[in-house]
Amino acid sequence: MEDTLSDIFRTLRLKGGIFLDARFTAPWCVASKVTPQDITPFLKSPAEIITLHYVVSGRTYVGIGDGERMMVNSGELVLLPRNDAHVMGSGVDGEPVNSHHLIELAPEGGLARIVHGGAGELCHIICGFLATEEQRNPLIQSLPPLLKVNIREAVSRDWIESSVRYAAEGLHHGAVAASPVMSRLSELLFAEAVRAYAMGLPESERSWLKGLSDQYVGRAIAALNADLAHDWTVDEIAGKAGLSRSAFVARFTDAVGLPPMKYLTLSRLVLAKQLLLDRRHPVAQVAAKVGYEAEEAFNRAFKREFGQPPAKWRDLQ
Repeated sequence: MEDTLSDIFRTLRLKGGIFLDARFTAPWCVASKVTPQDITPFLKSPAEIITLHYVVSGRTYVGIGDGERMMVNSGELVLLPRNDAHVMGSGVDGEPVNSHHLIELAPEGGLARIVHGGAGELCHIICGFLATEEQRNPLIQSLPPLLKVNIREAVSRDWIESSVRYAAEGLHHGAVAASPVMSRLSELLFAEAVRAYAMGLPESERSWLKGLSDQYVGRAIAALNADLAHDWTVDEIAGKAGLSRSAFVARFTDAVGLPPMKYLTLSRLVLAKQLLLDRRHPVAQVAAKVGYEAEEAFNRAFKREFGQPPAKWRDLQ
């Protein structure tokens, strides 16, 4: 699955990095959300941001809004695929302080830091991100708003742990934060979180994420996500997977819960919804971007799936 995820990440054109070294001592509580300004040194105009918090030592509680707080311990990663505003702290209560008010910029372009809290237990967190200038992808949309994974149980555990140690020891150097090693670390942390989530899905909840565990299905999904607008045929997708047409359709449908062409249609329409939110794009342009030559055909498919034609759907958002 790791290779398949890497293939799909390439289609997302993700760029990653480490941008903050945070050291909190109990009691503490902060409100956090990565902003485009936080990652300007890495990417000028991010359309999507994925937030990563890796707990080097200690522990923290993390939650979104008034929802339940999740405990994240040393060696664990918490990931927010859609960069939701969130609260972190040494306990489940406490009045959060805006984390941006605590950031100390390092001299000469080094990594920003936070040192905050009382006199209690230390929690050391490395904050990273993955971002893209592209519109949203079905992978990101299919994930829950908050994910946690134990890196010590990860497939890439040894590489990740050595890279985290490397980062923790040298994060005061700006070059480390922006290095290829740190970008690769962010990507691997995301991959492990997605892998753990997908493998933890019950068999009854088949989805394309579950299909990633099948090398043939995963290969097809990576190819489709690389170019959703392409005029795909079942035979062509089966060829990408390396199977005969009949064997591929049966295998894909069993793994994902949808036939391959239905999966392709749904993926195109999910992408179309995100493109429609950018009101600069006329409906005809959105239709072309997701593989529909005729706007009328796109309108029919969109209404059939979501109950409203695309123009009306956008007006209601």
